[in-house]
Amino acid sequence: MTIFRKPKLVIFFFCVFNTLSLNSISSFAVPKKISYADHCASFVPESTLKLDRSYHPLDEYHHTGYYYTGGDTVNGGLSRNSSYGHYQLGNSVEFRVWSFEETDVHGLFKLQANVRFPKVRTYYYLGNSTTSSSFRSRSSHADPRWFRLHGFWSESSGKLCMVGYGRYTNQGTSLNQPAILKLYNLTNSTSITSLISGTIESLIPSSDIVKDPRYFDPVTILMLPRMNYQYTISTEDTSFGETDDHDPSSSLKLERFCSQLSVVLYDEFDLKYSSNCVSARNCTPLAVLDHLPRLVSIKSIDCLESERRLRILLEFTDSSNRWFQRRLNTNTTLVAEGSWDAKKNQLQFIACHFLEGATDSFNNSHVGDCSTRLSLRFPTTWTIENTSSVVGHIWSNKSKMESGYFPKITFKTQQSEAGRVRVPGTKYEYTKLDQVNKLCPRKKSAPNKTIAYPSPISYEMRFDMSASSSKGLDAWGYSEPVSVGNKLYDELLSSTQYTNKAAINEDEDDSLAPLSSVMMISSYNHSIPTNISYRISIQMLERSVQNSSNIILHRSTHMQISAEGIYNTEGSLCMVGCRNVGSNNYHQTTEDSVDCDILINFQFPPENQHSNNTGFIKVSIESTRKKSDPLHFERLDLSSAASYMIEAERSIWRMDMEIILVLVSTTLACVFVALQQFHVKKHPDVLPTISILMLLTLTLGYMIPLMLNFDAMFTHSTNHKDVLLQSGGWLAVHEVIVRVITMVAFLLQFRLLQQTWSARSANGMQKELWDVEKKALPLYLIGFFGASMDLNSYAGLVLDGFLLPQILLNLVRKSKEKALSIPFYIGTTLVRVLPHAYDLYRTNSSHQQLDESYIYASPVADFYSTSWDVIIPIGCLLFSLIIFLQQKFGGRCFLPKKLREQGLYEEVPSVSEDELPK
Repeated sequence: MTIFRKPKLVIFFFCVFNTLSLNSISSFAVPKKISYADHCASFVPESTLKLDRSYHPLDEYHHTGYYYTGGDTVNGGLSRNSSYGHYQLGNSVEFRVWSFEETDVHGLFKLQANVRFPKVRTYYYLGNSTTSSSFRSRSSHADPRWFRLHGFWSESSGKLCMVGYGRYTNQGTSLNQPAILKLYNLTNSTSITSLISGTIESLIPSSDIVKDPRYFDPVTILMLPRMNYQYTISTEDTSFGETDDHDPSSSLKLERFCSQLSVVLYDEFDLKYSSNCVSARNCTPLAVLDHLPRLVSIKSIDCLESERRLRILLEFTDSSNRWFQRRLNTNTTLVAEGSWDAKKNQLQFIACHFLEGATDSFNNSHVGDCSTRLSLRFPTTWTIENTSSVVGHIWSNKSKMESGYFPKITFKTQQSEAGRVRVPGTKYEYTKLDQVNKLCPRKKSAPNKTIAYPSPISYEMRFDMSASSSKGLDAWGYSEPVSVGNKLYDELLSSTQYTNKAAINEDEDDSLAPLSSVMMISSYNHSIPTNISYRISIQMLERSVQNSSNIILHRSTHMQISAEGIYNTEGSLCMVGCRNVGSNNYHQTTEDSVDCDILINFQFPPENQHSNNTGFIKVSIESTRKKSDPLHFERLDLSSAASYMIEAERSIWRMDMEIILVLVSTTLACVFVALQQFHVKKHPDVLPTISILMLLTLTLGYMIPLMLNFDAMFTHSTNHKDVLLQSGGWLAVHEVIVRVITMVAFLLQFRLLQQTWSARSANGMQKELWDVEKKALPLYLIGFFGASMDLNSYAGLVLDGFLLPQILLNLVRKSKEKALSIPFYIGTTLVRVLPHAYDLYRTNSSHQQLDESYIYASPVADFYSTSWDVIIPIGCLLFSLIIFLQQKFGGRCFLPKKLREQGLYEEVPSVSEDELPK
C-alpha cells in the first residue's frame, strides 16, 4: 500500500503505461480506408455490386512480371542496391487477385488483390572446391514488400485502378504506406504480343516526401499476361522445316513434357556463331549490342502439358546467373512461345522483341517483330566431341537483304555442365577405343581376387585433383565420368536397381537386381575391362618473376577435356582426350579447332590393405604430339586423395559401435560405484580402510574430461568428418548423453571420497593413513619420468592401475578388511580392460580406417598397441586377484612366508623383566 501514498509515483507509472499502450495500439491500428473515388474515378469509374453477382475462378488472375524504380533516394523506397559485387539482383513482382465480383455496369468488375515484391536475394561464392557440383551459395534477404489493394477493372478498356496500403518495416517500426496501382492492357484475351504495363505510386503528398518515412519512389511494372492466352505458333510453319532439318531419330522424345522441360529450360547454353561474325548488329537478333554475347539463358513462363506448348524468356548475356536471379533487361531479352513437333522430335519457338524499351522504365515497352525462330532438341547419342544434352539453333525468318537478318546461331549445353541435364534414353558412343588400345596395350595377368578396386559405377570415380611444381605451375581441377558402357554415369548412380555388371552395356542382360546398400556399388572385382568416358576440367596458374622489378606475374589458363577409354582389372584407366583449341570460342567448332592427341592415365588405389595402398589417385595428362607442334603441352601430373564409400560405411559402422561401447561402459561405471555405495552403507566400519589415493584417481578420471568438454553438454560443433559421414547429429546426442552419465558417475565417486575422508577424520586415523598412502606417489613420478611418456596416455595408464594404492595400503596395514565390494573392483577393472580388447580387434581388422577420429579407445587417452593391449589387461586382472586374496587372507598373503612371519613377529609386544611375574 506504500505506493498509493506517493501520488507523483502513481502519476509517473500511469503515464508510462499509457504511453506504451498507445504505442502498441498505434502500431497495430487499422489504417484509415482510402477513398477510391478521390484517386481513380477519372481512370476507371466505380459502380455498385450486383445483388445476384457471381464469382469468377481466380486461377488466371495471377500474373508475374518485373518492376523498375528510379532509385532509393527517398525514405522507404522499394528499390535495393542493384548488385552485390558483380551479381545482380532480381526485380520480380507478383500480382494476385483474391476477390473478383461483378457490378451493375457490364464489363466492370470489383477486385481485391495483393501486389508483392518478393524478397531480394543476393548470392556469393563459398568454398574453394573446383567441382561445379560443389559450388555453394548463400543468400541474404531483404524484407518482402506487399500491398493489399482494392479497386475496379474495366474489361473493355483493359484498365485497372486500385488503392490500398503496403506494409513496410523501418528500424523495427511497421508502417502503412498508402498507394495507388494503375495497370494498362489487362485484357481478357491475350497473345504473344500482349503486355501488361503500369505503375504503383505513393499517395503521400509531394510536400511531405522528405520527412514522411512512408513515401516510396514511383515504380514501373511490366507483366506477361496469363488470362485466356492464345498460342499463335503452328507446327505447319515452313520456316522451321526448311531452316533446321535433321533426322528425327537422332532426337529424344519427351514423355513428361512440362516436368522434364522445367529442368532443361532452367539452364544456360554456350553460343556459337558463324566464322565470319564479328559484330552483334549483323550476327544476333540484338541490334543494340556492340559485342557478341557469350551465353543464352532460358526461363520458362508457363507450360501446358496437354497441348505440349510453352512460353519462355530468352536472354542473351555474358555472365552466368545460375545461382542468382538477374534483373530483366528488355534490350537483351526476347519473349517466345513454342510447341513440340512430334514428327521431328524437337521444340520450336517464335520469338518476339520488346520494342521501345531503350530505358529500364518499361513505360513505352511493347512486344513486336516476331521474325526470330528457335529450335531445340535432345540428341540420342553422345560422343567424345559432343556431350551436349541440349542442342539448338537461332535464326532469322527474314531474307538476307532485309534489315534485322542474321545468320544461324548454334547453342549447346555448356561444356562444364554437359550431362547435368539428362533426358532418359540417352546413349554414349565410343569412337576412340582403337586409339586407346594402341596407346595402352592390355597386359595379360591373372586377376588378384584379394585386391578390390572401386566400381566404375561408384562415387569414387569422380574426384577433385591438384598439383604444384617448383617451376611455378599450380593446377587444380576435377574429373567426373560421363558414361559407363554406353549408359550415362549419373543415370546409373541415381538408379535404384542395378548390379555391378548388369545393364552397363546395351547388349548385356537388362535384368536388374535391387540395390541394397552402398557397398554393392563401391566394391568391384573386375573380370572384364569396362569402357568409360570422362569430363575433365583443369585450371592452371603459372607464376613468373620479372627480373627488373621482382614482380610476380600470374597467367591463368583453363583446359576442358572430354575423354574416353578402358578401365582395366588393376584399377588403371587409360583414355584419349579431346580439347577445344579454337582461337575464338564464340565461333563454330571445326575439325582444326579440336585437339584429340591427348593421353590420360588414372591409377586408382585398392580399397583394402592387401597391397601397398598409398590412398591417392594418380593422374597424368600429356600430349602425344611432337614438341615442335604448337598444340603440344607439357605433361601434367596431378593427384587426389581417395575416399571410398565402402570405407565410409565401415567407418560409420565402427563409430556406431564405439558409441554403444561408450554408453555401456559409462553406465556400468555408474552402476559399480553405486554398488560400492551400498557396500559402505551396509559396512560403514570399512570406510577408513579405503584408499583415498585410489578414490582421488578415479574421481579425477571423471572430472577432468568433464571440465575439458563441459561446453559440449550445451553446444556442439560438428567435425567436418562427421558431416561427411552423415553422423554429426547422432554424435552430438551421444556426447550429451555420455557427459550426463559421466557427471552422475563423478558425483557418486566424489560422494564416496567425501565419506571416506570424513570417516578417517572422525576416528583420528587421517594423518597416519595418509602418511602410508603418500609413499606411493614417488612410484607414479618415477614411472612417468623414467619412461618419458605422454601425459594424457600416462594418465590413462594410472587409471588402468587404479587398484595399486589400495594394494599398497592393505600391504602396509596388513589389512584383512573387505574395504571394496567385489562388483566394484572387478566391474571397474573390466570397464578399464574393455577398451584394450576392442583396440586389439580394431587394429587387426582387415580394412583400413577412413580417418583418425575415435570415439572409444582413443590413442591419445591411453597406451594402445598390440603389446600394451595385452600387458595392461593382464596387469589389471592381476591387481583384482591380489585385492581378492588380500581381503580374504590378509594384506601380505601374496608375499613369501618369511616376509609374512616377519610381520607377525613385529606385532608381538616386548615385555621387560620388571613386568615378569616373580
